[in-house]
Amino acid sequence: MPDLELEYPLALLALLLLPLIVWLRQRTRSRTPFPSVGVHLRGLQPTWWKRHYDNIIFSAVFISLILALVNPGYARRSVEEYIESKWIILTLDLSGSMRRQIDRFSRLTVGDIALDGLESFVDLRREGDYIGLVAFSSFARLLAPLTSDRALLKRKLDLVRSQNRSRIYRELGAGGGTNASEAVWLALSVFFSMLPEDRRLTTEEIAGLRQFLLGEPGTLLDIPLKLRRSGLGAGMAVILFTDGRIEPRLRAHVRRGQLPNLVNVITLMKALDMRFYIIAIGGQVDETVAKAMDPVADQPPVGKIFPLARGLDREQIQQVYREIDALEANRNLIRATIRPRWTRPWFITAALGLIFLGMGLRTLPGYRKP
Repeated sequence: MPDLELEYPLALLALLLLPLIVWLRQRTRSRTPFPSVGVHLRGLQPTWWKRHYDNIIFSAVFISLILALVNPGYARRSVEEYIESKWIILTLDLSGSMRRQIDRFSRLTVGDIALDGLESFVDLRREGDYIGLVAFSSFARLLAPLTSDRALLKRKLDLVRSQNRSRIYRELGAGGGTNASEAVWLALSVFFSMLPEDRRLTTEEIAGLRQFLLGEPGTLLDIPLKLRRSGLGAGMAVILFTDGRIEPRLRAHVRRGQLPNLVNVITLMKALDMRFYIIAIGGQVDETVAKAMDPVADQPPVGKIFPLARGLDREQIQQVYREIDALEANRNLIRATIRPRWTRPWFITAALGLIFLGMGLRTLPGYRKP
């Protein structure tokens, strides 16, 4: 709001009636005549204040009530420093290939090592960060929504470890594909669901975005205006871990076109200023996906691809997550808040105080009106 704002400015015109009201008040008041007194008794006449205090208090009450109706307001600007809170979705490939043992002397699978890396990343993040979990194979499942509850996240990670053999672990392991595009789109959908109700996308707007994501790369991207204004994207990141080949979309669905194209998903993330990190065991990333990750001129990179050899160990993965943690460091930000302050209660209080003052003065012998 501006420095000064009047809620009902036209009410100020009522102040023009004040002189007329005071004049009529004086004219209609009954007076008791007094005989003229000599010069030596003029010192007993009431002072100017005692003669006019009644009209002064009446005018002050009238002005206070009019100003209460006008309700002047002013803006109070406060500046505070705070640490940025990050929203991060961890997406993990749990297809059948992730069940292979890291070597013949260990019962640990590649998926177990990947889960250890995720758990170390969760421990690295500060308490104010919100982290979600998505697991995928030929389909994607949301394991945990965005939450700051570290114990809940670790319980969800334990749920998909090989030794626990949970239902979701078996279902995902049965899937033979690496449907990275659906997993990333599910992560973005979690972000969209966190929008305030007045800024959430309508069915038509979601359909428009879906049409773009299902199309071929190079399709014109039309982001709804309220999504641009929502500030969605800043401080948000998706981390994808897989040992499969990262392609624009799962090959089984290329002809049917039922899944989003990963290149288009990355384009959307760039437009929304989100970050995207790919940890690829074997480094099998499609050329079009790698090219989509390249930064646009004068724009920060959307993220980074971390190719890892198939003969990986726990320390290698944890080192990658430490690097991502450094890239997604929480910034010290400054927030300026402008809060309106309305003065109506003050003027109403002032009017009531003046009324009681006038009533109190009338009880005093020297202020009584005849």
